[in-house]
Amino acid sequence: MSHYECLAVSNAERSSWMLNRMLNPANMVTMVSEIDASAVVRLREDSRAATGRVPSYTAIVMRAAARMLKAHPEANRAIIGFPGFRKLVQFHTTDIGVAVEKSLPLLPGAAFAVPVGNTAEKSLLELTDELQALAHCTEEDNPAFRLYQRILKYVPPFLSYWLINMPAWIPALWVKHRGSAAWVNAPSRAGADTVTTTWPWPITFSFGIVKPRPFVVDGRLEVRSTMPVVMVFDRRIMGGGPASRLFAEFQRCLVEANVRLADPLPCDVVPLKTQAPVTAQRGPALQEACG
Repeated sequence: MSHYECLAVSNAERSSWMLNRMLNPANMVTMVSEIDASAVVRLREDSRAATGRVPSYTAIVMRAAARMLKAHPEANRAIIGFPGFRKLVQFHTTDIGVAVEKSLPLLPGAAFAVPVGNTAEKSLLELTDELQALAHCTEEDNPAFRLYQRILKYVPPFLSYWLINMPAWIPALWVKHRGSAAWVNAPSRAGADTVTTTWPWPITFSFGIVKPRPFVVDGRLEVRSTMPVVMVFDRRIMGGGPASRLFAEFQRCLVEANVRLADPLPCDVVPLKTQAPVTAQRGPALQEACG
């Protein structure tokens, strides 16, 4: 292995270590639930019938997360700044952070973290296309990945520490390289039901694999397609009560995904099946969040 390959592995390992240290686990709170994902599955089926294409689960969860941030700007914040000079920064965009797997010598599956801009305004298929493009991007066609690779390959470890940490110290760099307050994690791609951890974003929305599971509906045990969902948040930014309500609204958006998160269908397309929305109690905040 060449000198540059050794340096890339060393810096990638250092990057993972630093990202894990940026948020003190003592400040993070984890909420876990399991939802009926029938509407999410129906949304994908309706898209297939209307367009011949299926939006990814990650795109659907990203849209729900982005609408939560739009409805609750008090949650769309992060504590940023140099030690001793940290401050609470308010974001005004819904750029949701995601990670794609990239392979380095002796370090397969290294995470390349990048924000997806204006998530709330993009269609589900646009988000799906962008996620696929990130998964297959190269240094030649993606400037952010090219910068990341050059830091890993050519920058000495002591300097890479400062470069990789800079978004946590300078708000403008956070917006450029991390997005806004939220990150979506998709362990279901590897088949995991639920994964709980901390990331250097104030809010993480994670989801597990969608599959048939026993589920109680109106007091009866049925087999439904369900999805484990997790929200990890920084309690210095939100209290437990507001965070619980936000998490509940996030779940309801997914439970009613075929109505609340669907793209407008072309005027000349009639879905093969229509489904009455799931009845749920909604307040003004949820109406604003889900449209």
